[in-house]
Amino acid sequence: MKSILSLFLFLPVFAFAQNSIIVFPYTEESESFCDNYNVYNTKMAIQAIEEIYKYNAYNVIDTKSPMRKLQAENACYLDNNQIKNVLLGGWQSTYVEVAYQLHKTSQGNYFDLVLLFRDAASSDVLVSFKKTSKKRYSSNIKEFTHNLFETYFEEFIEQCNWAKSSGQKVDLSTMLIPSIAPAKKTDYSKGKKPKESKGVKEKKVTETVVAENFPLSDVDQNIPAFGKVNEYAVAVVIGNRAYRNKDVPEVKFARNDAKIMKSYLKSGLGFKEENIIYVEDATQADFNAIFGIKGNPKGKLFNYVKPNVSDVYIYYSGHGAPNPETNKGYFVPVDTDPSLIHFNGYSLDTFYENLGLVPYKSLTVIVDACFSGSSEGGMLLKNISPVFIKSENKVLRDENAVILTSAASEQVSSWYNEKYHSLFTYYYLKGLQGAADTNQDRKVSLGEMKAYIAENVPYMARRLNNREQTPEVTGDEQIILIQR
Repeated sequence: MKSILSLFLFLPVFAFAQNSIIVFPYTEESESFCDNYNVYNTKMAIQAIEEIYKYNAYNVIDTKSPMRKLQAENACYLDNNQIKNVLLGGWQSTYVEVAYQLHKTSQGNYFDLVLLFRDAASSDVLVSFKKTSKKRYSSNIKEFTHNLFETYFEEFIEQCNWAKSSGQKVDLSTMLIPSIAPAKKTDYSKGKKPKESKGVKEKKVTETVVAENFPLSDVDQNIPAFGKVNEYAVAVVIGNRAYRNKDVPEVKFARNDAKIMKSYLKSGLGFKEENIIYVEDATQADFNAIFGIKGNPKGKLFNYVKPNVSDVYIYYSGHGAPNPETNKGYFVPVDTDPSLIHFNGYSLDTFYENLGLVPYKSLTVIVDACFSGSSEGGMLLKNISPVFIKSENKVLRDENAVILTSAASEQVSSWYNEKYHSLFTYYYLKGLQGAADTNQDRKVSLGEMKAYIAENVPYMARRLNNREQTPEVTGDEQIILIQR
């Protein structure tokens, strides 16, 4: 419990000013706070409410960091009130709970928003507030929530202030509040820590752990189902997030990108689990073992492939870096010093040369990395100007090969924080999910994906980060990427 109480350190005392607020998901006693907190639409509803509070000069207390730590500590077995008390920090006297329900009709959808204003000490409800939207053809929970709360914000605040001064309490026994819990409750009992035996001290191990408890976004759910097994298809999926060199920033969503890409390969493209070479935080030794070394392509990938039968699929999310002296690009393994990238990186030239010697039937390469020396998280190489990476080999001209890269070599690849993915990977997955299927034939061709990505990624990069990001796509546009 001591480590859980350390979560208080995440809650700055100065945030608990008179006009401070914290927003929780409505959670019934039989439900799990952690489950409800991680529902994607609930995250969007809470975010919308927080944005309105911030606009009106309230200090909104962040719950994301302590919740991630709490989940990393496997502490979701705690009861709901214990978790709330950790997040409240002992200073906040009131909080708001949110519940909602979307009603779909042939004349449009309408949305119920329920807000409960509670006393932190007693959990008594001081105000119950329910509003219903007008019908519209939308299913955007965040937009519905934002519009309703913005319209009725002053009315809600007035009721809250009056309730605090009058001591009003609300009886919820006759009020029907929609449940926002997922269909299946998670069993967190395995997170309980065994009691320490008397006279025996537990050995403490210090370890750096990066929590991966991201909520599910829309592309993480409703993954297309192929319905067939691609018996000899082989994939390599690498997600490099945590770099060992202290000067190299993390790639925030790389592991999440890789994990969901693996799910799409298995469900949507028929890859067998045992034919997917999946590595998180790959070292230089991992790259050499998988793809081979210069002059010798016979690594694990080569050995997995059945000649002229295997479809090969490669996905990488992580850092790339240039060698400014040669204008050559390199993958950045997690044990790399980027200033010595020529010696301990993995060369793009070697990567493509060795792929050209693999006897694949078809090849798909997706590289979600930038090779400019900069990144969304900060600079890898200091005091350099952008360089234009040169890489020429037969794979780039092979009619059976498809290559997609997230940005031009001199650009930075963006993150999509709201979706918990890189910007490029999010729209690539969204395209596979069906958004790129413009002719509605239940197939997504390379041409359709190219158009979909070109329409969305550059626009969102400018909108979110005020920067240019132009993905590059090479291959026959008639090639089918996915068939549902």
